[in-house]
Amino acid sequence: MKRILSLLFALVLLFGVSCVDKADKADLKALKSKQHVEEHNKIVIQQYWEGKWNDRRPEILEECQTPDVVYHGTSVSMNGIDEYRAVYQSYLSALSDTHIEIEGMMADGDLVMSRCQFSGVNTGELEGQTATGKTVKIQMFTVFRLVNGKIAEEWEIMDELGFMMQLGMELTPKVEL
Repeated sequence: MKRILSLLFALVLLFGVSCVDKADKADLKALKSKQHVEEHNKIVIQQYWEGKWNDRRPEILEECQTPDVVYHGTSVSMNGIDEYRAVYQSYLSALSDTHIEIEGMMADGDLVMSRCQFSGVNTGELEGQTATGKTVKIQMFTVFRLVNGKIAEEWEIMDELGFMMQLGMELTPKVEL
């Protein structure tokens, strides 16, 4: 009887450990998969920023964004890569010597948040304002949502007031009659 109880105890222990081990392995596999996606997404964002501003390559938009990308900014929204490309092209024309430094990046699933320092020299017309030749330097915080390794959505907060002030723009209140 004692032997049967010992055998039964051993089987229960073996079965229990086996189940826990399988569950732990599945959890570990899911965690590793999530980490792999997050690391890949961070690489995409790094390539995007560097290609967009340091290398000034317009084709980076097609390489890193979905065709229906949506941009949510503090003062502008864009829908689709064609609209995004037009706005980007206006900034490429207005600013030379652009540079972006990624100061921090975090990922959580399909979201990547970046904190960047952007700089450039205003050598062309920007939103109706003539070139000033002044250098601008601003902070940007951007959250990206990626789908299948491409940017599908972007939320950005940047120091637009500081940008305009560095260019020497004067702000006046809007007067409505």
